[in-house]
Amino acid sequence: MAVNNRHLLLIHTSPFHGCENEFNHWYDRVHLAEVLAVPGFVGAQRFVAPQAAGERRRYVAIYEVETDDITATMERFEKARPTMSTTPALDPSSVTIELLTPVTPPVTPGQPQ
Repeated sequence: MAVNNRHLLLIHTSPFHGCENEFNHWYDRVHLAEVLAVPGFVGAQRFVAPQAAGERRRYVAIYEVETDDITATMERFEKARPTMSTTPALDPSSVTIELLTPVTPPVTPGQPQ
């Protein structure tokens, strides 16, 4: 696909204090598959940010999206969200969503520009 047909959707989340195991179990075993069932979502990987003293842990799920119509794909995602499961371990106030569209193709070391 062309460069502008590949997107990344970053979803930042945090569990409530003391609920990290339940949160990670739900996210890894249930929720990733729910999101990847949306047409156009082709891959996912989760990351965790370093935790400073006194701060709660922040996670980010990065979804790879391939589509010729990102607006329609995101509309399908938003329509599917209410049907997806959740867990009481997730702090809903922690959720932020960021859609990224590339401006260059991937670059590797030694690759001509």
